[in-house]
Amino acid sequence: MKRISQSWNWYRDSWQHKPLFNIFIATFALSAFFIMMPMLDIWFSELFYVEGEGFPARKVELLLTIRAIGQYFPIAFAIVILVAIILKLIYPSRRCLFPARFTVYFGSLFLLGPGLLVNGILKPLWDRPRPVNTIDFGGVLPFVQAWTMGGGFFANRSFVSGETAGVICLLPLAFFVAKEWRRSVMGLLLAFAVIISVNRIAFGAHYLSDVLISAGLMFALSVGLWQLIFNEASCAISEEILEARLSRAGYSLHGRIRRLKAAFVRTGHSAWAWLGTARPGSTHKA
Repeated sequence: MKRISQSWNWYRDSWQHKPLFNIFIATFALSAFFIMMPMLDIWFSELFYVEGEGFPARKVELLLTIRAIGQYFPIAFAIVILVAIILKLIYPSRRCLFPARFTVYFGSLFLLGPGLLVNGILKPLWDRPRPVNTIDFGGVLPFVQAWTMGGGFFANRSFVSGETAGVICLLPLAFFVAKEWRRSVMGLLLAFAVIISVNRIAFGAHYLSDVLISAGLMFALSVGLWQLIFNEASCAISEEILEARLSRAGYSLHGRIRRLKAAFVRTGHSAWAWLGTARPGSTHKA
């Protein structure tokens, strides 16, 4: 019993001091598990499949509404953050619409996570057909296990789940509410993430590994960015410094735009002058 207690204490301390490392290890172990046991993906999807009917969840109005919420709410949130960044660059003398670190954190999280990693790299390049399109579930394509690269690139396939990535990126919002509310808000956001992820599996759009690996990758990215921006123990950037850097970026952008305008005007004047001298009859005889 004492040894179990010591092991638990070591694991808890390790998680507190090296969360990013532990998330990477957990995601790697999860990936290896699904690679070694690919039939687990098929078995879990079969729970939502009806022979001759396909995936009935795709026809349930409530589940379609849940799917729409899971798809568009994270997108709307990301757009609001993007607008806040654009406004700061347009009006660099004004303070950021939201706290600067909050804005940069979530802007970077959505851009690098669902934007670049999921929809820019993994989904187009890793050739994994969605369950509904595979032979096992009435389609025509063969089953492909997690992390398998094939030849049908840029096809917006199953690996990994973009909607799971989006809702997982909302979880850090729980750390921006009053301390006494954090657990409750985190519980609600986790429940929301689970519902959206299971709903995608029930639709035959993703396998279990798609959503779990997607969640692991987004957890790792969110913790890594948090340590970079918020964790004071790791020399994170302060609010005022980041606010000043955003202002400098805005002023720099304004300067570049002015120089481009000036260059465009000069080029235009030169072109008109050249055209004027080049036109027949535009020169005068002495």
